Amino acid sequence: MGISKLLLLKMIPYMDGMISIKELSSLTGISNALCNTMIDDLVSNGVGSIEDEEHVRFTTMDKINAVILAMRLNTGMDEIARVLHWRDFEMLTAEMLEENGYTTVRNVRLRVERGAGVGRGSRSRSRQRSAMMMMEIDVVGIKCVNGENRAILLDCKHWQYMSPSELVRICEKQVARAVAFINGRHDVDHAIPSVIVLNDIPSIIDGVPIVPITRLREFLNDIYSIDNLHIVRRLEEG
Repeated sequence: MGISKLLLLKMIPYMDGMISIKELSSLTGISNALCNTMIDDLVSNGVGSIEDEEHVRFTTMDKINAVILAMRLNTGMDEIARVLHWRDFEMLTAEMLEENGYTTVRNVRLRVERGAGVGRGSRSRSRQRSAMMMMEIDVVGIKCVNGENRAILLDCKHWQYMSPSELVRICEKQVARAVAFINGRHDVDHAIPSVIVLNDIPSIIDGVPIVPITRLREFLNDIYSIDNLHIVRRLEEG
């Protein structure tokens, strides 16, 4: 049989390590026979590996490959968003960066000033605290290329729809995070703010790439050929 989109969507949430066919059948409500058939079809499509007669193993990359397979079956983004947790989305993004030779860190927090000019005197400490704000970058990937440490800063948006104005705001925030990141790092030469999304339509806003997860590998290979790419270099003023 061919891969069933409906059955695949039921299985994706449970593609996490080794699981028995019996447990997978119980969790998804799919019969044992259908589970076995689906697993055979998935393995033949590069998703999962059969451990023995009763168990199958799924890696993080198996889950992303299953999502890509679901997209090829014309699954809607809203359906995929329901079965793919936002933490999985970040994990899958980091895994694909590592596959491309990047060292990754997730949920990088930055403490930065809201504005310049902290007053002196007895209230200076409280003013300084209020002048500070926290920023967080979902995934940071760093790779040494030609003697330069290059960083890609990814904001992972696990939303099925974003308005154009919302995308502009997201890109502006990611640029601000990139400036804060590069100004706090002496071991990184430049950083590229980017946004990863579920939909399959790539775009670029003010030099910030909006990259579908299904095209992340292609993006990583061709990133420096993108016209007007926004690159935040070390010592660049915010």
